Amino acid sequence: SNDDFIRTTEDRHVKVVQDILQIVYDNGDIYEDEYEGFYSVSEERFITEKEAESGEFRDIKKLKEKNFFFKMSKYQQTLIDHINDNQNFIQPEHRKNEILGFLRQPLGDLCISRPKSRLNWGIDLPFDNNYVTYVWFDALINYVTATGFGVNDKSYQKWWPAEYHLIGKDILTTHAVYWPTMLMSAEMPLPKSIFAHGWWMSGESKMSKTLGNVVNPLDLIEEYGVDPVRYYLMREMVLGQDASFTMESFIKRYNSDLANDFGNLLSRISKLIEKNFDSVVPDPGKSTTADNEIKVSAEKVITSIHTLITEMKVHEAIEETLQFIRGVNKYMEHQA
Repeated sequence: SNDDFIRTTEDRHVKVVQDILQIVYDNGDIYEDEYEGFYSVSEERFITEKEAESGEFRDIKKLKEKNFFFKMSKYQQTLIDHINDNQNFIQPEHRKNEILGFLRQPLGDLCISRPKSRLNWGIDLPFDNNYVTYVWFDALINYVTATGFGVNDKSYQKWWPAEYHLIGKDILTTHAVYWPTMLMSAEMPLPKSIFAHGWWMSGESKMSKTLGNVVNPLDLIEEYGVDPVRYYLMREMVLGQDASFTMESFIKRYNSDLANDFGNLLSRISKLIEKNFDSVVPDPGKSTTADNEIKVSAEKVITSIHTLITEMKVHEAIEETLQFIRGVNKYMEHQA
C-alpha cells in the first residue's frame, strides 16, 4: 500500500492540482456560471433547500455569485456503464447498488471554486487567478499526487491505478461518483476497485465523544502492543460491514487465539528445538504420513489465504489460519 501522508498545502500537490485542472478545463469540462443558493457560514459550503429547511444549520444566508463548475453530469452514463461492466469496481455489492440507485437521478454539475474576494486561501485556478479551487479537486487529487504523478513516472505507474481504494462508507458518493468522473475528464485511469468499509461501534452504539464511549486505539496499543490490536481489528471486522468493539471480546480473542492457540504452538515448538537441538532449527528428517498431511494442509491454506485476502475477506483468511494452527497443535499432541 502507499503510505505517503500528504497535506494539500504542499507545493508538489499545488502543481498537480493545477495541472489536472488545466487538463479538465482544456477538455471543455469546466465552465463559469452564476450560482444562487443557501450558504452555511459555519460549514463554509452551499447547502440544499432541504438542508436549509431542516433546522440543522445555523448562520444560513442566500448567496449569489459566479463560480466555476465541473461538468460531472457529462460522465453520468459513462460511469454507470463502467460500474455495470466492471463487477468489482464498487464493493461490497450492496454499496454498488447504493451508488447505482443514486445515479438513477440526474447528476448535477459540481461547483469547484470560490472567489478570492470571499476565500483568501486555497489553490489558484490556473485559468483564472481570481478564484481558488474548493474542496473537491484539491482534496481528491492528493491520491495521485502521493503516487508521484507528473514527477516520478516510475512510482506513479507502480501505484496508480490503485488495486483497491479503501474508504469509509460515509464518503462513498464522493469517491465512487465525484472522483471517477474527475478522472475520466482528466483521461486518467480509475481505481480498479473502490471498497467501502464499515464503522467500528462501541458495543451496539456508534462511537461518540458526547456519549463518552470512544475507544482510543493508542491506549490499547500501550497496554497490549500493536500486533494484538491489529489482529483483533482484522479478525473481528467483516470488511464492508460495521463491527462491534468490546473489551470483553478483545480479551477473549487475545487469550483464545493468540495466547492459547498461536502462543501455545510457538511455545511447544521452541521448547522442543531448545531441548533437542540446542535452539537451532534442524534439517528436515524423513516424513511420516502425518507430516505429509500437515505439509499438504499448509500449502492449501497458503493458497486459500492469498485468494481470500485478494477478495478482501481478511477475517476468513485469519479463520483458516487459526484452523491450521489448531490442526498443528493436535499434530504436536499426537507426536508427544
